[in-house]
Amino acid sequence: MKKIIRHRECLGCGRKFIPVYSHTEYCPTCAGFAIRMAAKKLPSEVVKELWDYVHRHGYVCYYTHMELDMDDRHSPWYCVFDHWKPRDSSKIVITSSLLNEMKSNLLEEEFWYIIIALAEHRRRGTPFKKIKLACWPGHVMPEKNAVALGPQGSKAIKPIYKCSLCGKRILAYNAKYCPQCAKFVARLHSKNLPPETITATLDYVRKRGFICYYTDIKLVLDDPSSPWYYVLDHWIPQDPGKIVLTCDLFNVMKSDLTEKEFWYFIEAFADYKLKGKKVCRKKLSYFWRLFPVEDC
Repeated sequence: MKKIIRHRECLGCGRKFIPVYSHTEYCPTCAGFAIRMAAKKLPSEVVKELWDYVHRHGYVCYYTHMELDMDDRHSPWYCVFDHWKPRDSSKIVITSSLLNEMKSNLLEEEFWYIIIALAEHRRRGTPFKKIKLACWPGHVMPEKNAVALGPQGSKAIKPIYKCSLCGKRILAYNAKYCPQCAKFVARLHSKNLPPETITATLDYVRKRGFICYYTDIKLVLDDPSSPWYYVLDHWIPQDPGKIVLTCDLFNVMKSDLTEKEFWYFIEAFADYKLKGKKVCRKKLSYFWRLFPVEDC
């Protein structure tokens, strides 16, 4: 007599599955998802909203409706939890590991504004306009006072000199850089970068000033908590051969993407938001996470 295999409807996603044990209420995918929610101790109303979302839409990104990877946690498309509003646990959504890093501590409307503004800058050269961010905490820690490369100050008469990097006038005896540029040069040397990389980066600043490499916006030099504070970015992830200047926000959004990959996703996300065009996955050169970043 053949054994009758009884299918059961998953309590999470609603799909039919064959249970291994008689008391099993979830399919394997939903069982793993339930365990992750329990481990994060999410409020019961949040858990209910997440199950309702999965039941209606499946495991797809809240922001782009891209299908999420539920098995490979190293994948940029792995399903992670995201605070819809930074640091507010009243609403949690699911998205991909990559998009979660790009969204960072932005509100949803801030995220889409920046994505669309970057896409417009890339395609049409439209100047990117900074906005005040509601929840940006500042990813760059305040630096210790950097020592200028050359003596600063003297009791002797102080003639007027020009900073050899930015060209500003300075009142210091035998000084090579103004205080801000001295701090910047000290940061470069503290990174143990190749001499040719340091030289190329200094030449960039001499020619263009403290301007973002990707968007041409003027960078903030004196407020490490600002999203527009200047940071040093590996043009190719983990490769010290070329360092470029950008702001803290764009550095976080670019993450471990190459410049080509970064602009591809900026334009793809913008096309989804503006035209409803499906976001296609792309094999990434360097993005790999042993433990995916989750903000809840």
